[in-house]
Amino acid sequence: MSHRKLGIFGVVALIAAGLVVGTGIRAREEQGSKLKDWTDDQAVPSVAVTQPNAKALNATLDLPGRLEAYYRAPIFARVSGYLKSWSADMGARVKAGQVIAEIEAPDLDQQLLQARADLASQQASARLSEATLNRRKTLVASNFVSAQEIDERTADLSNKNAAVHSGQANVERLEALAGYKKITVPFDGVVTARDTDVGALINAGGGSGPAMFVVSDITKLRVYVNVPELRAGHQDRRKGHHRAAGVSEPDLPGDG
Repeated sequence: MSHRKLGIFGVVALIAAGLVVGTGIRAREEQGSKLKDWTDDQAVPSVAVTQPNAKALNATLDLPGRLEAYYRAPIFARVSGYLKSWSADMGARVKAGQVIAEIEAPDLDQQLLQARADLASQQASARLSEATLNRRKTLVASNFVSAQEIDERTADLSNKNAAVHSGQANVERLEALAGYKKITVPFDGVVTARDTDVGALINAGGGSGPAMFVVSDITKLRVYVNVPELRAGHQDRRKGHHRAAGVSEPDLPGDG
């Protein structure tokens, strides 16, 4: 009897085990199917769709900039010497051609005196050569003077006249330089810098130092703005298309 019960119990246990295994396999198959369906759903891209509307683009970009004069002229000396006087300081309004400083140039003055003296000597020598040539020509008919001597006197006069022209050009050059002892303004404007004073040594050209004066015309100004590279491509460069730009100065009352 006990063997029969054990057999029945074994059969029941086997059936129960089979049910458990079958149920587990079925559950795994259902779970795998659901996972496959979910994976397939996730593989389909999802996009958001909206209806486009036409609107005017009024994007603005605020950038720092700097204002500079439309015309700006650093003024250097054309002659070397010492500053004798100046008459326009920073902030002074000046007119074109106005004398704002004067330079003492003793070396240039001496060179000009020497050049004028040399020119006078050359002119006297040329006049003497011309008079001698004219006297010799009157003696040609009487054969007291040879044609060779006339040719030599003529060549000598040409050389003397060339020396006179050279001396005259040198005098005119030095006189032009002497005119630069007075520092004048190139255009109407405002003195925005002065870097010299009475008695200061002045070097011609100013290559080794700052300008004596800086004159700026501030009736019209330039605005310089550094636009980021990413925004520079947004500008409309087509012919006839311009975008308005506004300038504000926060430091000025009522402007911001």
